[in-house]
Amino acid sequence: MSNQIGSEPGKAHESVPRLRIKNLSDLIFGLALSIGALTLISEKPTSLLQIAYSLVYFAFAFYVLATVWVRYSRIMSVLPIETGPIIAINLVLLFLVSIEPYLYNLMIGSSNAPPPSQLYLGTTTSLWAADMGSIMLILAFFSHELAREERKLIPEKLLRNYRFLTYASLISGALFFASILPIFWSFTIFGIQSRFLLWAGFAVVFVVRRFVEWRTKN
Repeated sequence: MSNQIGSEPGKAHESVPRLRIKNLSDLIFGLALSIGALTLISEKPTSLLQIAYSLVYFAFAFYVLATVWVRYSRIMSVLPIETGPIIAINLVLLFLVSIEPYLYNLMIGSSNAPPPSQLYLGTTTSLWAADMGSIMLILAFFSHELAREERKLIPEKLLRNYRFLTYASLISGALFFASILPIFWSFTIFGIQSRFLLWAGFAVVFVVRRFVEWRTKN
């Protein structure tokens, strides 16, 4: 059938059309990105400082999810995803993306709620870090599959770029998982938990990756 893209003969019943997977992923990423904006609407800040904090929190969450979506979309536009274990791993990724807004909102709380305890904050930030670390490791797996020369899924000139993407995703995942260690919650730098500083490394890793790609082309 025409909608069984990439399926093997005799295995059509195992195939899921690429378009349906794409529609599902676009829906989940779109909802995840928009929930943060809905949370902002429900907030009733009482000062300019609270407004600034809310916008910063939303901007960070939006940046992380948007970056994941861009890399995910580029990978899935090439990687065969209609059959086999790739579907299962893809669904796990989409589940992790769908719960990210929930965990993030638990973590930042509400400006109208009483200040949460350190134990509560430590637990919720650990859960969010574990969620994001898992997402990054799955992206690393997908990009690694594309970078395998024997599969010939992408032009040879792009192999190096996807290898860099694999390394960047692995390092980002490692940073998120490392941040779960209690020492990164108890140790502060200028009053900021080092756990949050490790999360900022997510942006640094991909900037460095872009720079390395640019330098290797010249």
